[in-house]
Amino acid sequence: LIALGSQSNANGNEFRGHNRNSSFDIEGRFGFFYSSLSPYGEWVDCNYGYAWRPYRAGHTWRPYLNGRWIWTSYGWYWASSEPFGWATYHYGRWSYDDYYGWIWIPDDVWGPSWVEWRYDNDYIGWAPLGPTAVFSFSVGITYSNRWVAPVHYWNFVPCRNFTSTRVVDYVQPVERSRRIYGNTRQTINIRHENNRVVNNG
Repeated sequence: LIALGSQSNANGNEFRGHNRNSSFDIEGRFGFFYSSLSPYGEWVDCNYGYAWRPYRAGHTWRPYLNGRWIWTSYGWYWASSEPFGWATYHYGRWSYDDYYGWIWIPDDVWGPSWVEWRYDNDYIGWAPLGPTAVFSFSVGITYSNRWVAPVHYWNFVPCRNFTSTRVVDYVQPVERSRRIYGNTRQTINIRHENNRVVNNG
């Protein structure tokens, strides 16, 4: 996957943002995602065009929860334990829809992870970047609309457990995350470096 990311980024593609009125190109740009992800979820028509949502996503499930963080030459890489993770955590964006729940909006620029971070001396947290987060190889991440990730988007763990092989075991409950959130500082450190996307956290 890392080799794929290097090749994809070297092509000079940029994250183009999501056109809410665009039709989903099943045969072209996103056809591979469509066929590869269909066994694990369903495609739905929403405000962002066509998006994908996983089957069997329980009430407490959220993106970037089942897996682990690994430090690489691309920065913090999310190694998912879910069969769809190769796509949904390295391409595109996530959003929470009141009707569908968590949905993934595809794009074709690879990154080690598409998350923003919060931290203090005790906790590290991450939340998936939403569809309004636009990546440019010349600028990095900008937002097409003002955006603050809601508390329920965030996964917080004690600093000492951040690189655990089952980080989900240490993710704090949402009630505690509300208190942690207010004491932490935000950072987004995703940029273009040597023809690749790097998330230094």
